[in-house]
Amino acid sequence: MKKGSQNTLRAAAAAVLLLIFGLLFSLAAKKPQKRDEIILSTPQMREAWLNLRGWRVGTPEVTETCIPAAWETDAGQRWLLLQAEQGFSPESYAGKQAARYLYPVLNAPNEWYMAELLLCGDTLIAASVYDASTQVMQRVR
Repeated sequence: MKKGSQNTLRAAAAAVLLLIFGLLFSLAAKKPQKRDEIILSTPQMREAWLNLRGWRVGTPEVTETCIPAAWETDAGQRWLLLQAEQGFSPESYAGKQAARYLYPVLNAPNEWYMAELLLCGDTLIAASVYDASTQVMQRVR
């Protein structure tokens, strides 16, 4: 075989190997995982979800709301940060209708504690516990 043909063959083999390694590397690279959705389709599931996080709750008040496109106030920004800390991203549901479940917390330090769940359909998109007398919010988890 001629020397020029050998060099071409070697270069082609090297290119194929680089392509294979590149494909293997891209497949092995850790891709960001989408957070699993939390589906709470029944009253029992919603209450159990809160109970598993240590909150014993009473009968909820249910209202409809629209998820805003922006949270421009300081309180809104704190609420959004609280949701992000828990792995929720309600901003991806901007403009959609949601059900707001507001539960009195029965095992809280005072009678003003409320647990709030926001669901789009059956998907939990936000959750918090707060003292209605002070408006201090905390994570559910």
